[in-house]
Amino acid sequence: MSGFAFADKEDKDDKEDEEEKKNTTPIINLGFLQLAAHDFFNVDRGDRKTIESTTHFENGKLDLSTVLFKPVNPDGEKCTFKKSLKEKNGCKLYDDYADIGFPSIANGGELRSVENIMISTASADIGEKYLKLKEEYGEKKAYKKVLKYYHKQLEIAYEESFHLKFPKPKKGEVTDLHNLAVRTGHDFLPAKIMFNGKLTSLFLIDPLGEKLSKKEKKQPSSPVDGKFDIEFTGINFCPIPDIFCIEVDLLFADQSFGKQMLLGADTFDELMEELEDGEFNKKDKVSKLLKQAFARGLYFN
Repeated sequence: MSGFAFADKEDKDDKEDEEEKKNTTPIINLGFLQLAAHDFFNVDRGDRKTIESTTHFENGKLDLSTVLFKPVNPDGEKCTFKKSLKEKNGCKLYDDYADIGFPSIANGGELRSVENIMISTASADIGEKYLKLKEEYGEKKAYKKVLKYYHKQLEIAYEESFHLKFPKPKKGEVTDLHNLAVRTGHDFLPAKIMFNGKLTSLFLIDPLGEKLSKKEKKQPSSPVDGKFDIEFTGINFCPIPDIFCIEVDLLFADQSFGKQMLLGADTFDELMEELEDGEFNKKDKVSKLLKQAFARGLYFN
């Protein structure tokens, strides 16, 4: 009897371990998922009174534009790799020019890529790999190789985080509703992480020039539970430390996004309620929207 009881206990422990694994993801995955969100969306929401002024700068493609290329070319047009690789006077690589506030490719490209150490680690990984490949193969071939690597990291992050099958490319537009779904990934964000041997607030780590170690990349995120850690309702975010800081209520920003983008009945809270059971169920609306977003982001004309 005791033997069977022990086996039952082992089964129970294994099940609990599996549930715990299912509810979290290694934090490096959050870096790549956030990088994907930046590649998908760069939205100016205006002052909430003149919603008509809202503009979108990104192209909805998982093309690494935020890491490798300056957002606009001299004529004010949106940068794309396609344009840059075909035209000598097209978009500029981040390492080809100097601009205050923007780090080079080696540091992750666009300023948004240094919001926290998780995304700075992922974006710098991409940037450094691209620069090495560029020296060996040239710009065009290096881009193709690093893009393949990036998409592989996204596949790993997607499947380990959402426990859903990574989608195949499919033609379609990535919309504000998809943006709302991607924002549910903030549920994973941990307020504190282990860094340099100490449990440290995510917001007290200056990410520029810093990286997570191999071991630190594997530490678990916060569990999915349909809630934010309380710290995310008052973030002192300093994109340029000691020079420019702003206070951000991430929960409010996500909750207000649907209304500001005129999404009607679709709300962030509705999608978060689906996560209260601790998983991204493939039948949930949020999971279907995530699948659509990544499938469309992977599709290149």
